[in-house]
Amino acid sequence: MVHDAGNIALFCDLAGTLVAMDETRQLPIDARGNVKITLLPNVRETLMPIRDHLIFVVTNQAGVKRGRFSLAQVEAAISELDRQLDGILTGWMVCPHDDADRCECRKPKGGMIAELAAIHGVDLAGSTMVGDQEIDARAAAAGGVGRFVHAAEFFGWK
Repeated sequence: MVHDAGNIALFCDLAGTLVAMDETRQLPIDARGNVKITLLPNVRETLMPIRDHLIFVVTNQAGVKRGRFSLAQVEAAISELDRQLDGILTGWMVCPHDDADRCECRKPKGGMIAELAAIHGVDLAGSTMVGDQEIDARAAAAGGVGRFVHAAEFFGWK
C-alpha cells in the first residue's frame, strides 16, 4: 500500500533502541540459533499512543553475512517484535551486509530510510529517527530525516 506524500514517520533502530542486545552488542540468539526479542523499558508504552503514525525499523545486521543467523530469522524476530507491539510497525528494512560490501543500505548511509520513505510517501523533513548510536544519527541525516532523538531520551531511560 502506498500512502499519500507528506506523512510524517518514526524511524527506529532495532538492537539497543527497541530490543535488548547481548554482551557483544548484537541481537541475542537462543540455543536453537533463533533471535530472541526482549523489548526494552518503556518501548511499548511510548509507541502505543502514536500507533496511528508510520513506524519503521531500519537495522544493520551484519550477523546475516557472517552466518550468525539468517535473514529469515531476523525477519521472524522483527515480526515477533511487531506482534508484541500489537502490529504497529508499518514496515522494516534489514541490511544484511557488512562495511566491506559498501552497499547503499548499510547505516550510516540513508538507503533504507530513503527506500521506505519513497514506498510510503514520507515527509522526511518532518520525520524523526530514534537510535542508540552515532551511526543512527548519521543515517538519519544521510536519509534526510529532520530530527534525531537518542533512544534513552525518547524512551525515558535513566
